Amino acid sequence: MAETKHNLQLLVLKHGQKRVMVRRQRSYNLMLDTTSKYFPGIPRYLITLQTNQLNICGGYYVEITAEIWEDVVDLLNVVEVTRAEITLPIPPSPLYAQWPFPSLDNQPAPNQVNRQNSSYAPQKFYKYLQY
Repeated sequence: MAETKHNLQLLVLKHGQKRVMVRRQRSYNLMLDTTSKYFPGIPRYLITLQTNQLNICGGYYVEITAEIWEDVVDLLNVVEVTRAEITLPIPPSPLYAQWPFPSLDNQPAPNQVNRQNSSYAPQKFYKYLQY
């Protein structure tokens, strides 16, 4: 019985081959603080906590959100620590590609240049070097 009570106070954090036993934090933010302390290679803002231990996970690792942390923290023995994937937005196309008017030097915009004619870029470059 003492072991069961003690287990409710402890939690194993796992990332790759590294496993660390820590105090179980009821607060999601405190758990993130603890996690970043023992896994400093992952910035705190990129830490995600996952589990596959609950029946609802169907054996897959599922991210544990801050909203449900308090509901599941006592049901877990091991929490997988992962680095969140950051998806960078696709940059908008350059303004000149959308500009409907000819350029000031009456040269076609770069997106209008025949890609097989590689002479355009050096001509434009050398033209500006001459001034």
